[in-house]
Amino acid sequence: TPLAIIKTKIELLSQSENLDETQMNALQSLNDAATRLSKLNQSLLLLTKIENSQFVQTESLNLSSVLLRYVENLDELAKAKNISIAQNISPDLYVKMNDSLADILISNLIINAIRHNYADGKIEINLDAKALTVSNTGAVPSKPTSTFFERFRKGSSSGDSLGLGLSIVKKICDRYGFPVSYNYADGMHMVKIDF
Repeated sequence: TPLAIIKTKIELLSQSENLDETQMNALQSLNDAATRLSKLNQSLLLLTKIENSQFVQTESLNLSSVLLRYVENLDELAKAKNISIAQNISPDLYVKMNDSLADILISNLIINAIRHNYADGKIEINLDAKALTVSNTGAVPSKPTSTFFERFRKGSSSGDSLGLGLSIVKKICDRYGFPVSYNYADGMHMVKIDF
């Protein structure tokens, strides 16, 4: 793709021996921008695929296992900010959905809870037969939480956030008829998906 070509050329240029610090910084800025653009492209393509029902294959999926796997896989990311994760996950809860979309849904929720959290903050994950709830400490929202499911909306100025994660979560939930809500109360952000 054009983005891959740009990133390759940047990489080749950065290996030049006669670059000064200003030029290296400029190349790093270009590489960061190209990486961000690539992520944006992938997220928009994913949203389009979900909207066009391209994830038609469904199965009875053990959501408890998917959730536990992502909590374990993202534990290092949480530890980097000294975030504690409390879990109350009922075992062997099954939902009928596409396995790839389940992975995207769970990873987006947990990554969002880590990314928009304080250092030394906390995350609470609850799963039972009625709902999945992911809550995290974080700054008071500067915008109404009802807008967070819209594309390119985000509650913080986090530079590594594209503002598409919750939009993707909403599209996946809509695909399967799972009502999803976002609330902020008592210093906690809470995304709840009802089954």
